[in-house]
Amino acid sequence: MSNQLSTVQHIYSCFAQGDVPGILAQLADEVTFNNGADPKVVPYGGEFKGKDGVLRFFTNLGATTQTTHFEPSNFRQEDHKVINEVRHDGIIATTGKSFSVSVLFTWTFNDAGQVTGWKSTGDFSSLNDAHSN
Repeated sequence: MSNQLSTVQHIYSCFAQGDVPGILAQLADEVTFNNGADPKVVPYGGEFKGKDGVLRFFTNLGATTQTTHFEPSNFRQEDHKVINEVRHDGIIATTGKSFSVSVLFTWTFNDAGQVTGWKSTGDFSSLNDAHSN
Protein backbone atom coordinates (compact mmCIF):
# COMPACT_ATOMS: atom_id res chain seq x y z
CA MET A 1 0.00 0.00 0.00
CA SER A 2 1.37 3.44 -0.89
CA ASN A 3 1.98 6.08 1.75
CA GLN A 4 -0.62 8.30 0.07
CA LEU A 5 -3.25 5.59 0.15
CA SER A 6 -2.49 4.77 3.79
CA THR A 7 -2.73 8.50 4.63
CA VAL A 8 -6.20 8.72 3.07
CA GLN A 9 -7.33 5.61 4.92
CA HIS A 10 -5.95 7.07 8.15
CA ILE A 11 -7.96 10.26 7.50
CA TYR A 12 -11.12 8.17 7.07
CA SER A 13 -10.36 6.38 10.34
CA CYS A 14 -9.95 9.75 12.08
CA PHE A 15 -13.24 10.94 10.54
CA ALA A 16 -15.06 7.86 11.86
CA GLN A 17 -13.73 8.63 15.36
CA GLY A 18 -14.47 12.36 15.18
CA ASP A 19 -10.72 13.06 15.42
CA VAL A 20 -10.42 16.35 13.50
CA PRO A 21 -6.94 17.14 14.94
CA GLY A 22 -5.81 13.78 13.55
CA ILE A 23 -7.09 14.80 10.12
CA LEU A 24 -5.48 18.25 10.30
CA ALA A 25 -2.12 16.63 11.12
CA GLN A 26 -2.13 15.00 7.65
CA LEU A 27 -2.68 18.28 5.81
CA ALA A 28 -0.26 20.83 4.38
CA ASP A 29 -0.68 24.37 5.73
CA GLU A 30 -1.79 25.58 2.26
CA VAL A 31 -4.46 22.86 1.87
CA THR A 32 -7.69 23.53 -0.01
CA PHE A 33 -10.92 21.57 0.58
CA ASN A 34 -13.60 21.89 -2.08
CA ASN A 35 -17.00 20.29 -1.46
CA GLY A 36 -19.29 20.16 -4.51
CA ALA A 37 -22.43 20.82 -2.45
CA ASP A 38 -24.11 24.21 -2.97
CA PRO A 39 -22.51 26.68 -0.52
CA LYS A 40 -25.67 28.81 -0.61
CA VAL A 41 -27.58 26.09 1.29
CA VAL A 42 -24.95 23.68 2.67
CA PRO A 43 -22.67 25.33 5.28
CA TYR A 44 -19.83 22.97 4.39
CA GLY A 45 -20.28 23.34 0.63
CA GLY A 46 -17.80 25.24 -1.50
CA GLU A 47 -14.14 26.01 -0.93
CA PHE A 48 -12.23 26.11 2.37
CA LYS A 49 -8.57 27.25 2.43
CA GLY A 50 -5.87 26.45 4.95
CA LYS A 51 -6.14 24.38 8.10
CA ASP A 52 -8.43 27.01 9.67
CA GLY A 53 -10.76 26.67 6.70
CA VAL A 54 -10.73 22.87 6.96
CA LEU A 55 -11.49 23.15 10.68
CA ARG A 56 -14.47 25.38 9.76
CA PHE A 57 -15.57 22.76 7.18
CA PHE A 58 -15.61 20.00 9.80
CA THR A 59 -17.18 22.23 12.46
CA ASN A 60 -20.03 23.10 10.06
CA LEU A 61 -20.42 19.46 9.04
CA GLY A 62 -20.55 18.27 12.65
CA ALA A 63 -22.97 21.00 13.74
CA THR A 64 -25.52 20.32 11.01
CA THR A 65 -25.23 16.70 9.89
CA GLN A 66 -25.72 13.37 11.60
CA THR A 67 -23.92 10.78 9.49
CA THR A 68 -25.78 7.46 9.44
CA HIS A 69 -23.61 5.73 6.82
CA PHE A 70 -20.20 6.62 5.38
CA GLU A 71 -18.49 4.15 3.08
CA PRO A 72 -15.37 4.93 1.03
CA SER A 73 -14.57 2.39 -1.71
CA ASN A 74 -12.77 1.75 -5.00
CA PHE A 75 -9.46 3.38 -4.08
CA ARG A 76 -6.96 4.09 -6.83
CA GLN A 77 -3.78 6.11 -7.04
CA GLU A 78 -2.68 8.29 -9.95
CA ASP A 79 0.66 10.08 -9.50
CA HIS A 80 0.19 12.51 -6.56
CA LYS A 81 -3.52 11.75 -6.20
CA VAL A 82 -5.71 9.20 -4.48
CA ILE A 83 -9.23 8.90 -5.90
CA ASN A 84 -12.10 6.99 -4.33
CA GLU A 85 -15.85 6.77 -4.30
CA VAL A 86 -17.88 7.56 -1.18
CA ARG A 87 -21.44 6.86 -0.19
CA HIS A 88 -22.60 9.25 2.52
CA ASP A 89 -26.04 9.07 4.14
CA GLY A 90 -27.27 11.23 6.95
CA ILE A 91 -29.87 13.49 8.52
CA ILE A 92 -29.73 17.27 8.64
CA ALA A 93 -30.34 18.56 12.17
CA THR A 94 -32.01 21.83 11.15
CA THR A 95 -34.54 20.29 8.76
CA GLY A 96 -34.83 16.66 9.90
CA LYS A 97 -34.48 15.61 6.26
CA SER A 98 -32.35 12.67 5.21
CA PHE A 99 -29.93 12.51 2.29
CA SER A 100 -27.87 9.95 0.41
CA VAL A 101 -25.07 10.88 -1.98
CA SER A 102 -22.60 8.78 -3.95
CA VAL A 103 -19.70 11.02 -4.92
CA LEU A 104 -16.06 10.97 -5.95
CA PHE A 105 -13.28 12.22 -3.64
CA THR A 106 -9.91 13.28 -5.05
CA TRP A 107 -7.01 13.76 -2.62
CA THR A 108 -3.89 15.61 -3.89
CA PHE A 109 -0.48 15.34 -2.21
CA ASN A 110 2.76 17.30 -2.18
CA ASP A 111 6.22 15.68 -2.34
CA ALA A 112 6.35 15.56 1.48
CA GLY A 113 3.29 13.29 1.53
CA GLN A 114 0.91 15.90 2.95
CA VAL A 115 -2.57 16.50 1.58
CA THR A 116 -2.67 19.77 -0.37
CA GLY A 117 -6.15 19.35 -1.79
CA TRP A 118 -9.41 17.49 -1.35
CA LYS A 119 -12.25 17.77 -3.82
CA SER A 120 -15.64 16.08 -3.85
CA THR A 121 -17.55 15.89 -7.10
CA GLY A 122 -20.80 14.28 -8.17
CA ASP A 123 -24.54 14.66 -7.66
CA PHE A 124 -25.17 16.55 -4.42
CA SER A 125 -28.86 17.26 -5.10
CA SER A 126 -30.03 15.02 -2.24
CA LEU A 127 -27.74 16.84 0.22
CA ASN A 128 -28.67 20.29 -1.13
CA ASP A 129 -32.40 19.41 -0.87
CA ALA A 130 -32.02 18.08 2.69
CA HIS A 131 -30.50 21.38 3.79
CA SER A 132 -33.29 23.43 2.20
CA ASN A 133 -36.33 24.36 4.26
